[in-house]
Amino acid sequence: MTKVWITLTEPSASRIAAQLIPEGYKSICEAVTEIQILPPKINPSEKVNASDLCIFLSQHAARQYLNEVYCEAHRTCTFLAIGPSTADILKASGLSVIEPKHASSEGLLACPTVQNIKADEHVWIFCGEDGRDILHKSLMQRCHLNVVTLYRRIVRSIENPSIANANVILVGSTHGFIAAANTWRALGGSASVKFIVPSDRVADLSLELGFSGVVNAKGMDAQSLLNALARIENA
Repeated sequence: MTKVWITLTEPSASRIAAQLIPEGYKSICEAVTEIQILPPKINPSEKVNASDLCIFLSQHAARQYLNEVYCEAHRTCTFLAIGPSTADILKASGLSVIEPKHASSEGLLACPTVQNIKADEHVWIFCGEDGRDILHKSLMQRCHLNVVTLYRRIVRSIENPSIANANVILVGSTHGFIAAANTWRALGGSASVKFIVPSDRVADLSLELGFSGVVNAKGMDAQSLLNALARIENA
């Protein structure tokens, strides 16, 4: 039986594990990072002036936005979430949310909502520290952009020996890939282990980190992950 180490934080890890169980995969949920909430750096006048588009790069960002930033003035915004789990958090508060075809930064860039942004529009990106990535770089010259950092990821110390028996390691970001690679080596894991990553940007780290067995799932939704696992088993 293929054993998958899921390095994401909750609730993503348990959700993914539950999706893998019916397909015959055994999972270990052991996050390589933990979340530290940050106060949003938004003054009151900014908060009540609704943007044209709000983009959310994670579940944590969506949850903190609702807790700390959202107000009725934002009802007129267009909301865009990186994937279905992030969208569900916003939808639970009665918001209408657009999702890209692929749950990744690349998927957001390819989304018609982002493709059609106009120069006079105000766009907010809600994310974690170091979460601005290619989306931020693409939009900063195309519109009035404000990046709101709502949390940071802190690397955890992991001493779980059962992790070293995993066949596949699932990571969700560049930060997570680096932390998982370092933990894997510290636990004496095999260099031939397979990594599943969500995007080209994360996959590009593989050679730098010294791992060649990397499969790009091109998203973090259940079907994308199952397809990636099938590619590993059928290789």
